[in-house]
Amino acid sequence: MNLQEKELLALQALDTELGQLATELQGLDRGERVERALAQRKAKQQAAEKRLANLESEQRASELELKALEEKKHHESRRLYEGRITATRELQALQMEIGSLDRQRQRLDDQILRRMEEIATTRATVAATTEASQEAERALKVMRRRYDRESTRIQGLIAAKQPERDSIASRVTPDVLRRYEEIRRRNHNIAAVRIQNGACGGCRMKVGSNVYRRMQTQDSYVFCESCSRYLFLPEEDAT
Repeated sequence: MNLQEKELLALQALDTELGQLATELQGLDRGERVERALAQRKAKQQAAEKRLANLESEQRASELELKALEEKKHHESRRLYEGRITATRELQALQMEIGSLDRQRQRLDDQILRRMEEIATTRATVAATTEASQEAERALKVMRRRYDRESTRIQGLIAAKQPERDSIASRVTPDVLRRYEEIRRRNHNIAAVRIQNGACGGCRMKVGSNVYRRMQTQDSYVFCESCSRYLFLPEEDAT
């Protein structure tokens, strides 16, 4: 039997390298954590902006209401002091109306002042959350550029090695290649190994003397009794 030790071990070396590249590609940081942080910061920014818009709208409404009260008070005060109203009851009612307008005005003044403080605080929150969002956006852009650069590099290496892998695989007989691929799928991408320090180079289980003897005959493939991988003699013993 013509054992294809050289081809299988060369194929395994390439598959190991390709597997490492695939793992490296899969492990690249796409910026998901920063993207989640950005979404949270954007939500806070939008909530602050909405709060500010509501406050400013309420403030404009209060200012319009205050203006209308002042105009009404001015009108009623002019009526009071023009001297046209002489009936005591009417005068008392007008004075009470003016007093009520003064109290409403005071209430609105206080409300407007409190809201001005709220608006100032909310504007500061909008500025802070906007800066936080922009910072996360900048960080995400950097990470995505780095990811694109690294993924392009790794994919280029994989693409460059694939023709060599295909070429070696084409020289392996179909039944041997099929078994190699099955073992590789079951055993973490490793299907062909040498003995290292008296143990299988894949699972590290000791190799019995009977297995050693079978391998030295070089007339059939030998498989690890523990992990079922193709097993070859140590490099120094290979002929």
